[in-house]
Amino acid sequence: MRKLNALKNIAWAIGIVVCLGAVLVSLALAAFTRYSGPKERGGVHLGQDVSGQTAQASPAGVDAGAPAAAAEGDGSLHRLEETADAGQAYIDSLTFLLDSTMIGLRDYGMLSDGIETVQVWGSAAGNIPAGSIAECTIRYPNDGSEIGAATAAMVARPAKLVICLGSDSLAQTDKDSFIQNYTILLQDIKRNSPDTVLIVCSLPSVTPSYNGADNLSSYLVGEANDWIRDVCAATGAWYCDCGSVLRDSTGNLMSEYAAANGKTLNSAGLDLILSYLRGHAA
Repeated sequence: MRKLNALKNIAWAIGIVVCLGAVLVSLALAAFTRYSGPKERGGVHLGQDVSGQTAQASPAGVDAGAPAAAAEGDGSLHRLEETADAGQAYIDSLTFLLDSTMIGLRDYGMLSDGIETVQVWGSAAGNIPAGSIAECTIRYPNDGSEIGAATAAMVARPAKLVICLGSDSLAQTDKDSFIQNYTILLQDIKRNSPDTVLIVCSLPSVTPSYNGADNLSSYLVGEANDWIRDVCAATGAWYCDCGSVLRDSTGNLMSEYAAANGKTLNSAGLDLILSYLRGHAA
């Protein structure tokens, strides 16, 4: 038995030495051998598929009058114009990435599955600061996990993603930071889900009596909407001016569409947004 154990130990030792030798040979080959095959594409550009051809977004349930697909960022603003009513089926096909302004779509149960909806991506608390949009974290509704919005897009591959971000902590950021963060977010989402149609919404503003600690004002919202249009023109995302139907002639959010805090939309305001989206389909 002692001889058999000794032979077994010798066999194990020889096997280990052979494996280590194979590892060393592999490392040496990897270190000194250059791959000369085709190069990987550096990324997918907005408005293009992986073959480099311009992507075409087909209308969903919309008849004559539906807009053509947005081109890759060419400096032109691609605004969603009025179309025939796309119906409830169109709303059911949308996924929403929202900050505190429109998070009521989730918290008020405004969509088809009520408070159980998986159509809304937002943070657990509801707010997403404007200065950190690029790294925004959401509570993924399918399993409750906390993940980045771009990661959620890679997992879910939504057909159409409606984005309304920028109101939270807007006064604490500047134009360059806002545009850079928003652009990075859209590029990351499109890279992870090339076929997703991106629809970026204008901000609704705040009521004249709003006096929140974040110092948000209708003037700042007006500036941010200019920045959002710049981002859409640069990236090829659709620009949806749904916030305009909630503002008065001075740029303030009309009080009948605002919750008690003067910023978050109430159910009447959200209903108007959904109607606007149905009549301005992508």
